[in-house]
Amino acid sequence: MDRRTVLRAGGALAAGTAAPMVMSQVKWPTREITLINPNAPGASTDLTARIIAQALEKRLSATVIVKNVVGGAGALGPSTLAAAAPDGYTMGLVAISSHITVPAMMDIKYNPWEAFDFIGQVARLRYGIGVGINSPIKTLEELVATGKQRLVTYGSNNVTNVVAMFQLAKLTGARLRWVVFSGGVEAVAQAVGGHVDAVIQTVNEMRPQIDGGKLRFLAAAGPERWPDYPNVKTLREYGYEATTNGPFGYAFPAGVDPSIRQRMEVALADVMADKGVQTQIANLGIVPLYRSGAEYKAFLKKLEGELLPVLNETGMVKKRT
Repeated sequence: MDRRTVLRAGGALAAGTAAPMVMSQVKWPTREITLINPNAPGASTDLTARIIAQALEKRLSATVIVKNVVGGAGALGPSTLAAAAPDGYTMGLVAISSHITVPAMMDIKYNPWEAFDFIGQVARLRYGIGVGINSPIKTLEELVATGKQRLVTYGSNNVTNVVAMFQLAKLTGARLRWVVFSGGVEAVAQAVGGHVDAVIQTVNEMRPQIDGGKLRFLAAAGPERWPDYPNVKTLREYGYEATTNGPFGYAFPAGVDPSIRQRMEVALADVMADKGVQTQIANLGIVPLYRSGAEYKAFLKKLEGELLPVLNETGMVKKRT
């Protein structure tokens, strides 16, 4: 075989291998992208989503619309996302609720570990427990003591939020009953108005009422104190091994073209490296925390192994027949 034949053969091979690569570069985006959030407008995840959406628009040169799909104790949003067309134009929030607590507690129409292509984690929520300023309950110890004397009600909008309260009830024997509301802001307002005894929600939803003198902050329900209120102890510091963990991020429905998924992952990583975006998220009382899609999925899977025994112990897991 002479040199010219070798060169022609090499050129044909190169052309043959290059063609699929060119074809895989789908033209995207060509229209607006929808970002599904399972919580009501004004919630911490909603406000974060709007920050992320605005930042993604600049990097993708496309409009990103946040759509609030609320209901089913947090199940409706991920169910809607899982059923969406895998064309790269629908993404949505995935978290402990979509992958661990909701599947454990109720029947859902999606497989949490197969229905999504993970894009990445963006943050971790901080949770706290509060009571209305006019409540006779003044401290966490009094909340527990009251729960041993009578039924104590507390509000929240999502099953993920209330893990610490279920743990607290299990540890102390206090009778604490969860009352579900459509949004976190509403749950806080109900506690302020005395319609429920307490509330467990995020910084963004509780802080306005705390600063306004309408809500008494009893304890941080996460792994650390809130920087906004450094004198308020965590549940663990009070001696209760109870905590609510709140990582959240985004995913596509499963089956999106790999080149689109990769471009979105790169865009999200770039957004989360932006100091301005980090500051905006932190100003909401949320911890900006980035993990890649693969890392975030592995992290949630690890949390599943830690949380399912807790959910079983507290009676939260739905009995299968």
